Amino acid sequence: MGSGMDMGWVQAVARGLTMLSSPAVHLLFAILLAAAALLGRTITFESSELALVWPAAAIHFLWGLWSLRSRRDVAVVLIAAIPVLATVTLVTGLSPALATGVVLGSTVQTVIASYLVRRLVPRPGIRTVGDYLRLGAVALIACSVGALVIVGGSALDGSDSPFSVFVPWLVRHAVSLTAVGSLGIILAGGIRNRAAGRERAYPNSAGPNEAAALAGVSLLLYTVTFGATSGLPVAFIVIPVHMWAGLRLRSGWAMVHGLACGGFLILFTVVGRGPFQELGEGVATYAAQSFMFIAFSLSAVLALSMDERRHLIAGLYRANAEAEASADLRDLVISRMNDGVLVAGPDRRLIFQNETSARWLGSGAAQPGEPWQRDYEITTADGEPLADAENPLNLALQGIATERMDLDLIHPDGQVLHLSVDAMPLPGERGAVVVTRNMTDERVYQRDLGRFASVVAHDLMTPLTVFDGWLEMLEDPDLSPAERQSSVGRLQQASLRMRTLIRNLLVYSLAKEERLSPADLDVTDAVQGIIELRSALRGATVPPVRFTVLTHHPVHADERMFLQLMENLVGNALKYGRTDGTAEVTIATSVDADTGRTLVSVRDNGIGIPEADLDRVFDEFHRSENGLTRASGTGLGLAICRRIAESHGGWIAVRNVPGGGAEFTVSLPACQDQMPGSARREGVAASSMASAQT
Repeated sequence: MGSGMDMGWVQAVARGLTMLSSPAVHLLFAILLAAAALLGRTITFESSELALVWPAAAIHFLWGLWSLRSRRDVAVVLIAAIPVLATVTLVTGLSPALATGVVLGSTVQTVIASYLVRRLVPRPGIRTVGDYLRLGAVALIACSVGALVIVGGSALDGSDSPFSVFVPWLVRHAVSLTAVGSLGIILAGGIRNRAAGRERAYPNSAGPNEAAALAGVSLLLYTVTFGATSGLPVAFIVIPVHMWAGLRLRSGWAMVHGLACGGFLILFTVVGRGPFQELGEGVATYAAQSFMFIAFSLSAVLALSMDERRHLIAGLYRANAEAEASADLRDLVISRMNDGVLVAGPDRRLIFQNETSARWLGSGAAQPGEPWQRDYEITTADGEPLADAENPLNLALQGIATERMDLDLIHPDGQVLHLSVDAMPLPGERGAVVVTRNMTDERVYQRDLGRFASVVAHDLMTPLTVFDGWLEMLEDPDLSPAERQSSVGRLQQASLRMRTLIRNLLVYSLAKEERLSPADLDVTDAVQGIIELRSALRGATVPPVRFTVLTHHPVHADERMFLQLMENLVGNALKYGRTDGTAEVTIATSVDADTGRTLVSVRDNGIGIPEADLDRVFDEFHRSENGLTRASGTGLGLAICRRIAESHGGWIAVRNVPGGGAEFTVSLPACQDQMPGSARREGVAASSMASAQT
């Protein structure tokens, strides 16, 4: 809980800093610049009155870099920094000429450094070793120009050797701008990330205990090395702690460690201790700063390198995760495709196939990693065996693409799939990909369409021929009234046949596509109405039929389609029943013990169905040979019954009855829950609408 509260406090402070107004930020930078300048002026050369360290260079640079977001802020920095620096330098005893040189030199180098960093480091922040090196190069260039300005100020001040201030200025300003400036840029980036609620991309490798140990060892080594009164050249002893910090801390903390160590180094050197104490006045301090900058840069470069490595590893893991997610999505999409997809290598070993391809090719086909094999026969659309040289997979492996090749795949159990095959070679001769589309339904549809066109053309042309013939006879003025009446009767029969055919075609085409409006139906009422209508239409000259109705179970179905179903079945029983006066038709219902659905059966004692036709009797336009002489028809009645049953989620079957006749059984829903999903939803919507209207 404490850690969470600490993180919340840090985030709140970060948000507060990012929400500061521009005037508040300018004021904050002005205060920091004045404090840094005062710190630098507390340590000066007595001979030249120049500061030994100058952290104000970094603050001035960071202020200028922040101000580049708008021209107004740049103008404020250029105007506001001048009086701050001038006041501090004059109050602390610097001559007006040198004070002018300090102010102008600092301003010029700040402008140059800010501009060059913005151009050379387009990304906000110091994130890589390259960014740090570019900042160091910018510092050398900008501080060299600033040093030339202070040389001019020193000359105006009457110095005998004005160029003697060039190197001191360059060293102290370049070190400050690079070290403190890079840390400030990283700190600003951390504040923005915390304010936005973004977690650190990668934490320190060192835990709290290791960090404490690093601080203790660093303090001990720097005290022993630079706090000693002897001038032994043992400064290199502290290098390992900087390597330790660079390898185990994030770049920001490694830089903080380097600056803290540098502070101890300069402090001990200023008081005349450590390995640089025997150098001349001021030289010791600048040597210490140079050593501090080298040690600081070592930590910074190592830490930035480790951050880059962690960033690359994190990016690699992220890219790998994204690639795996993309591969999973691709595999999911391909596996759920209605088309079959398989990929084989140049050695004909199967690399991949989706579920559809595996289902179509069967369990005997090759599995991933196995050489391509098959236990099925492939023929052309004309039924000719397909030669290996014409196989789409073989052609693709040879670099030849195949498009829309129609093939028949025949399994050992006799199942036939009509496929359209596309095969493409993979780039670099890495194998081939084969895409297959199941055209079986389309082939059946085309076959049915051709048969449909043939039957319709024949059955519609016949009545039209009758029309033409008898109409021509009616034009004969010598035709007797009896013959004329007979012609009119034949015309009426031809018209009735055409209407019946067209009605059956429409019912058949709509039986599968039309939406259902299911309701609870009384089978007895529906059947009695059909029987009464059929009995009235048959007339007194036709032998009577004894009907037995044993319908005690309800059905839940579309009323119009159920009536069509029962009318077709009852009409079929009457057409092919006995004509000697002993015809019987029994309509009964029962409950399917397995599913709870209602079974409706219609049984007659007529001519029955030849055994060879039992599996084909529900096909479109099929008529059994033994029924062709008994009654006319289109061969669509039982096909309509099958479609109606299937649209209700059921089935229809037929069997011959011992002793003669046939029995048709239809499975239909007994309640709303037994309807197919889409029909169930439509039924519920229809019921809700009816209730609302009521």
